[in-house]
Amino acid sequence: MRTRSPCAGAGGSLYFGAISATQDEAIDPMTARLYLRDSYRREFDAEVVESEGGWCTLSGTAFFPGGGGQPPDRGHLFLGGRVMPVTALREDGAGRIWHRIDRDLTVGDAVQGVIDWPFRYALMRHHGLMHVVNTVADRQFGGVITGVQIGPDRSRIDFRLGDFSRAGVVDFERHVNDAIDRDLRITSACISESEYRQRPELIRTLNVQPPVAEGQVRIVEIEGFDAQACGGTHVHATGEIGRARLDRFDNKGKDNKRFYWDLAPPA
Repeated sequence: MRTRSPCAGAGGSLYFGAISATQDEAIDPMTARLYLRDSYRREFDAEVVESEGGWCTLSGTAFFPGGGGQPPDRGHLFLGGRVMPVTALREDGAGRIWHRIDRDLTVGDAVQGVIDWPFRYALMRHHGLMHVVNTVADRQFGGVITGVQIGPDRSRIDFRLGDFSRAGVVDFERHVNDAIDRDLRITSACISESEYRQRPELIRTLNVQPPVAEGQVRIVEIEGFDAQACGGTHVHATGEIGRARLDRFDNKGKDNKRFYWDLAPPA
C-alpha cells in the first residue's frame, strides 16, 4: 500500500501551521494530509482530483480517514452554494483519501472543507488519553495492548494483563490522572523505519502494524513521559485531555482485560 510519508510537510511538530492544499501538493495523486500538519485545523481549501460513484479525492484534506482505533472525521464540503455532508471516508492503496458526498463533482472544482470540530476535538482528547493509559499500563502493570477503540464520549482499551485485579483500578486511574495533570507537551516527528525497528519501546500493539510510509514512521511523543508510533490526531498537551475516569473493567479471557475510560467535559 502506497501512502504519503507521515513527515511530508509535518514540520516535526503538531504546532506546525498548515497551508492551503491548492498551494502545495495538488499535482501529487496522493492526498496531502493536512491533519498531520495541524490537527487543530478546522477548515481548508482544496481542488477535486477525482470523482466517481459519489466519492471524490482532493488535492489535500484535513479529514482524518480513520485508523489505529480512531474513527474517521465528520464534516462537510462546500462548493458554491452547495453543502455536501461527508458521510464516509476511506484510503485506497495509492494513498488517496476518498470522501463520500453522494454526488459527483468536476475535476478541478475548488471546494472548502469544514471539520465537525467538537467531534474531532473529543477524539483528540480521547486519543491522547489512550496514549497515557497504555504507557501507565506498560510501566506499572506490564500490560501489552491487544485492542483499542477510541470514541468521543468513551474509549475502550484491551491489554494482555494476566495478574491485574479490581484492587488495582484506583491506582491505575490515579497514575493516569497524575500524568495528565503535569500538562506535558505532545509533539510528533518522523524517524526511519530501520531506526524504528531498533527501538522496541516504540511498539505497543501485538497485532497492528506500525504506520510506515515511504520508509518513515511517525512518532508521537508526550514530553518526558512516552513516545510511540501513531498516525492519528492529538491535543497539544496532556492538560487538554482533562480528568479521566476508569468507568468499567472486564475480564475478557484468561489474560485479556478490557478497560472503559471516559473524560470530564473540557474546561
